[in-house]
Amino acid sequence: MELIRICEQVIAAATETGRFILGEQAKFNEGFVESKGIHNLVSYVDKTAEEKLVAALSKVMPEAGFITEEETVAQTRAEYNWIIDPLDGTTNFIHGLPCYAVSIALAKGDVPIVGVIYEINRAECFYAWQGGGAF
Repeated sequence: MELIRICEQVIAAATETGRFILGEQAKFNEGFVESKGIHNLVSYVDKTAEEKLVAALSKVMPEAGFITEEETVAQTRAEYNWIIDPLDGTTNFIHGLPCYAVSIALAKGDVPIVGVIYEINRAECFYAWQGGGAF
């Protein structure tokens, strides 16, 4: 398995999804907010971003399962699993505070082997893969 290649594809998916989220910020208002529980908010932006990531990551590694924040896809477990928070910092996003990210990991069992955090407003990407270092 070429983890560097997988990491590059995850970076592309995170960046594309980040651009979608940033574009939605301009037209977003609190009327789009739903509550999943006390201090646990969600919007169509979270859900759509997650759907985009699931579609993209399914192409990268079709055999992998998914553990997702918004549960837009069946929570399946496999040898490899994508762990996704499509809009990490939803409360900041909702209130217009420019500090939120797309967070994605790939784990083999319980061991993370690829991780990507794309900080949307600063267009900064932090990434790592097992045996490859962190950047």
